[in-house]
Amino acid sequence: TRDVSLIDVPARYIDDYELHLNRERTAIEGSVHVEGAETGDEVRVSLPELNRSASAKLGTDHRAVFSLSATGVVFWTPEQPRLYKVHLQIGQDALEDTMGFRTIEVRGTDILLNGRPVFLRGISIHAEAPYRGGRANNEQDAETLLGWAKELGCNYVRLAHYPHDERMTRAADRLGLMVWSEIPVYWAEEFGNPSVLAKAKQQLGEEIRRDRDKASIVLWSVANET
Repeated sequence: TRDVSLIDVPARYIDDYELHLNRERTAIEGSVHVEGAETGDEVRVSLPELNRSASAKLGTDHRAVFSLSATGVVFWTPEQPRLYKVHLQIGQDALEDTMGFRTIEVRGTDILLNGRPVFLRGISIHAEAPYRGGRANNEQDAETLLGWAKELGCNYVRLAHYPHDERMTRAADRLGLMVWSEIPVYWAEEFGNPSVLAKAKQQLGEEIRRDRDKASIVLWSVANET
């Protein structure tokens, strides 16, 4: 129901990375993991629109840790979903991504986006193509479904009941919709079965690894109607 990609990579390549705003909203922090590299190899991260860059050396775990000033960063919100280009490079391997930067937290009964209370107005969406039928698995499907949510006045959507195509979360980043993201654990699961728990943990880990750099995602759901 989705694309399969075959990616040609050099012997030394970036296989995982994350960047996020720290809780004080004063710095953009994160790390880059490189396969096939050696301790001490240098990785470079840059945000060209902010004229900001940093280099760091890989540790024994083949991960480099970064921190860049957040001065001048426009924080991501549904009203102003500002995204920035991010460049990552080590040797011949280079990646480009687009990311927004924001904080999400709770204080008592308040949900705080960038330190300010926010009220979630949203709907639940299944990954169903609205016109042709079948799974939503392309840019047009994502723009249609999430565009309708924006027209309804939503600032938030629940992508039920499984991780949706990555195009959906990337479109939510662009359009300014906060996202509840979910793994398919629901109804009468065999919760006493260790293999079921192990599979759920694996799915949650894979979901977070793929989407943790998405500014739109504000909630990881671990179960539904159990």
